[in-house]
Amino acid sequence: MNFIIWHYSRGLVQFLEIWKNFISFFWKYFGVDRHFFTLLSSWKRDVSKVGRRGLHPLLWLQTSLENILTRFLGAVVRSFTILAGIFAVLTTLVAGAGFLLIWLALPLFLFSIFFASFGYLAGDFAASSIWLAVFLLTLVLLFFSRRLQADARKNYPQMSLRELSAQPWFSRVWERVGGAPSPSTLESLDKPELLKRFLEACHISPDEFRQIVDWEMQNQTESEKRRRFWLKENLDSILPIGHDWTYAYTVHLDNYSNDLSQSDFSEYKDSKLIGHDQELAMLELVLTRPNQNNVLVIAEAGVGKHTLVHTLAKKIREDKIGPSLKNKRVIEVNLGELISSAPNQSAQDSILRQIFFEAAYAGNVILAIYDINQYLKNDPQSPRENISSVLIEFLNYSTFQVIGMTSLAGFHEDLEKNEGVMKFFEKIQLGESSHEDALKILLFKIRDRERERVLFTYPALREIISQSERYFTDSPFPEKALDLAEEVLLYWSQNSSENYISPQVVDVVVSQKIRVPIGEMEETEKEKLIHLEEILHKRVVGQDVAVKQIAETMRRARVGMASDTKPIGSFLFLGPTGVGKTESAKALAEAYFGDEDRMIRLDMSEYQKADSIDRLIGSAESEKPGILENKVRENPYALLLLDEIEKAHPDTLNLFLQILDEGWLTDVFGKKINFRNQIIIATSNAGAEIIRDSIEKNISADEIQKLVTDYVIKQGIFRPEFLNRFEGVIFFHSLSRDDVLRVTEKLLLAYAARLKKEKDINVSFEPDVFAKVAEASFDPVFGARAIYRYIEDKIGDNIVKKIISGEVKEGGSFVFGAKDIVQ
Repeated sequence: MNFIIWHYSRGLVQFLEIWKNFISFFWKYFGVDRHFFTLLSSWKRDVSKVGRRGLHPLLWLQTSLENILTRFLGAVVRSFTILAGIFAVLTTLVAGAGFLLIWLALPLFLFSIFFASFGYLAGDFAASSIWLAVFLLTLVLLFFSRRLQADARKNYPQMSLRELSAQPWFSRVWERVGGAPSPSTLESLDKPELLKRFLEACHISPDEFRQIVDWEMQNQTESEKRRRFWLKENLDSILPIGHDWTYAYTVHLDNYSNDLSQSDFSEYKDSKLIGHDQELAMLELVLTRPNQNNVLVIAEAGVGKHTLVHTLAKKIREDKIGPSLKNKRVIEVNLGELISSAPNQSAQDSILRQIFFEAAYAGNVILAIYDINQYLKNDPQSPRENISSVLIEFLNYSTFQVIGMTSLAGFHEDLEKNEGVMKFFEKIQLGESSHEDALKILLFKIRDRERERVLFTYPALREIISQSERYFTDSPFPEKALDLAEEVLLYWSQNSSENYISPQVVDVVVSQKIRVPIGEMEETEKEKLIHLEEILHKRVVGQDVAVKQIAETMRRARVGMASDTKPIGSFLFLGPTGVGKTESAKALAEAYFGDEDRMIRLDMSEYQKADSIDRLIGSAESEKPGILENKVRENPYALLLLDEIEKAHPDTLNLFLQILDEGWLTDVFGKKINFRNQIIIATSNAGAEIIRDSIEKNISADEIQKLVTDYVIKQGIFRPEFLNRFEGVIFFHSLSRDDVLRVTEKLLLAYAARLKKEKDINVSFEPDVFAKVAEASFDPVFGARAIYRYIEDKIGDNIVKKIISGEVKEGGSFVFGAKDIVQ
């Protein structure tokens, strides 16, 4: 009974709407009204002109006949198209009326099977066939009516969560969460507390769960809409016949271009523009202007320049655009191919004028030029790369439209000062996607990979966004998130036995890429962090307070309690020469990054001049990147050691204020340099005498810090704001006698290990050697460095003599005693 009521009420309304859609579609598809009003227009704007001055009656007559002929041929083609359209509309009207009759008398027409049977038994096969056809058509309409009713019931936004969970597609929601809940939880979907408890176990908030449901609901709704071919929006997306007959041919332009408004076979054909609706609206608005209707899109690679242009073309292709841009052609031009194919400058300009003229004369062409700055360079060495003069000739015409695309650096370097060209363009800047938009883009991009089933859990996608933001700063969102997702999927398919991609899989991939442990800590790493002081003390002698401060900062960084907008850690090491400042930095690099070679070392005494900043972050004049920029880009996850920071120029110190505070810096080319994955350590000998004297007088560490701070500020060595940027100002005291002895032992054993590795010679030391070397070598001014030099000069020289004389050979061994020390 419910079906009968629906069939004669809402079902009838839907049938009439579908009938109307097809009538409208055929009228539009054949372009009846458009071709009628352009019936006598020239065919594809193919108009012959006399082309000569003066009176030439015969030439004028010939030209007129040619124009009349082309208009006549155009009128014939348009007339046939109009007649075909009218026939299709009339056929739809008649067929629709017949279907309507059957729809209204559906129960009665079901009995047509009996008439078909009677006719067959009576031998009237013609009547029997007609009644059978009516019966089959009735069945088709019956099933179609049932289909419409079923579709009408799928009003997902109005359904409760329990009703949605009964839908077949809802299983993807549970897969995205990470697994289906227990039967008891499913039964209690209308009880928020139970659902919240389940989601908390999956590390998902209720708001995120709602987003997952909305996303899958949207995908299902769009999928169902695409299958309903009778919907007006689906019918309107079919290009009509002769939509471009009133616009001119572009024969030569077609040789160097790709028409996106006709078809799109690129990787962007199914892309969806997310988060840039305002920029798209502005693009459409500028293109509809009668004048000054050219656009320059400024955006970094990976932000969405291509997607913006392809989305515009798709809207035109599917007739979802305003009337001013209807029937426009968005054409990608390959200027690089054009320039390379031209034998010389003259031929190049000739071809450019030819294709630009075709674009302007056609009347519906919008040229899309990627990296337009590459073709507008003001470089005397490469004149062929500057097409400004030819381009300006045509930019004056309102029918010549261009969408140029460039990066921010390309705009500043090549276009900003080119006023002759820029006055014709409206600038639209495309910014990096937000985290929320990047997540939506990521979900959209993985749809093809997840057609059969969900692969990425929501927490994994969230982790991809988070970790790509934290560790991959060379590229913007959404590109870096998409790249990481591809790598994670590849790793998971080859190495994991899990049903779904989890956050742990993401962390493993990121850890392998950056060679730094992230994510949940393994037992071995937990032990390392807990006992970090002991690990550092294996290389650093004494300096208990300094080592303790360093270890505490590293533990905070590892568990995520440190700021994610600053470097991992930043320290200023103050103290005399040779007391362990550099060795502490090496030990920390090895402990945190796994290798002491993961350290960038800059001698700041080399940056004492005013132009030092150019050497560090690059020079616009030389167009060369700086030393600091190169080293940090090559080693983004490393320890940055700034030796003797007090010797750097004040402007250079100001440079590090932003680095220490915000964790990034912009170079002269407008590119960001990321320092957020670095440990920054600056060393200085400033106040060394004060530190040494204060420690001898047993003054407390806090008082020493105050004395040294006052000293370096009064002397103008460091400004207060510079000191305050460091997470810790750590003081290294002079080495005690015990410290000197332990340092000597470490250095001698290290020398023996090096000798074994390089010459395969085993050397051991008598116990009294350590004390004798320590006493003979130590210099309070140079600290451990004096011991190192003594070992190289005295001990090393003795061993070298033994090797030369043949007393000690490769593979051999000997004991080094106090008597062997060269005085």
